[in-house]
Amino acid sequence: MVSRSLQGAAEALGFTYAEKQNSKQSHMYGVYGGYLITLYDSGNHKTVFINYYLAPNDAEDDSVRLLELSEGFKSVTAEYSVADYHMDVDGLSCTVSCEDEELAPLVDKLVAFLQEEELVGVTQCSCCGNKIGKRLPKKLTKGKNNFLLCEHCALEKMEEASKAPESDGTPLPSKTGLGLLGALAGGIIGILAYFLVYYFISPIFDDSAFEMSYVFSLLGFGAAFLVYRGFTLFCKEPCNSTYAIVASVSLVCVALGQYLGTFAEFAKLQGFSLGAAFKIPAMWLIHLRSTATDAAFDYSATFYKLLCFSLLFALIGVIIFLMGLKDKAKAKKEEVELETLRI
Repeated sequence: MVSRSLQGAAEALGFTYAEKQNSKQSHMYGVYGGYLITLYDSGNHKTVFINYYLAPNDAEDDSVRLLELSEGFKSVTAEYSVADYHMDVDGLSCTVSCEDEELAPLVDKLVAFLQEEELVGVTQCSCCGNKIGKRLPKKLTKGKNNFLLCEHCALEKMEEASKAPESDGTPLPSKTGLGLLGALAGGIIGILAYFLVYYFISPIFDDSAFEMSYVFSLLGFGAAFLVYRGFTLFCKEPCNSTYAIVASVSLVCVALGQYLGTFAEFAKLQGFSLGAAFKIPAMWLIHLRSTATDAAFDYSATFYKLLCFSLLFALIGVIIFLMGLKDKAKAKKEEVELETLRI
């Protein structure tokens, strides 16, 4: 994603706007300071990706070299609010919180740092390290980041991408414990909504209260949404356990909400205070059995009917909310594009 302000700042540096059908994949790219650089917005932050080639060293392992580079990077960017960064053998990714006018000085600092560390830019392939020959280099776009490759490496990367499965079948790592707590919190709010509606709103309709209760069954859908939202709020990356947790917590909380709502409605219509009603054991059994001769006041039969409706709406909600997680719950391959780049 590229904001208008970032686009303007990047174009001032001579960058090109790469517009994608999925706007989230759009980015700016260009050769600057001898390196192929990619710029894009990451929420409220900005990400700079600089492609380079880290030449192997027999005297020093790549991991040790990258650790040393990482320490140097911290000193160079000390004045910026760095949200995240990653250094690899073929590129540096830096996500910072800064204004657009601060972007050019940051890029200059990063380029100077890489040049000082003698990391190779566009003169060599960032994969194999071979010098770019007479043939024009290839720009490989993976996700939103761009890599400069020789023709041979570019074709190999494209072939690997075409053979890769759509999904590797591995669930993304996820904090399911926090997700469960969030789902329970959302479910409790749903139960409270049942109580408030049946205690304060249902008695207003008086004679038509039973008919309106069928409308109140839509609370099941709302409770399912609250459970789903609570889970995803604390668990950003969904996994397979999401389905079981959201479905089970939603149905249980809807059943408890309907039970408590019927209790509150009966207590209010009969003139009992909640404090007194809570102390009467028979009041808690009004849902399960009723001695009323008038079918209109058969709370037991009505409770089971409304419970079925509430659970039905909750189930519909769970299916709708979880359908969108099917693709997100699997690690998907990144989009890869290839084009010739003139330097």
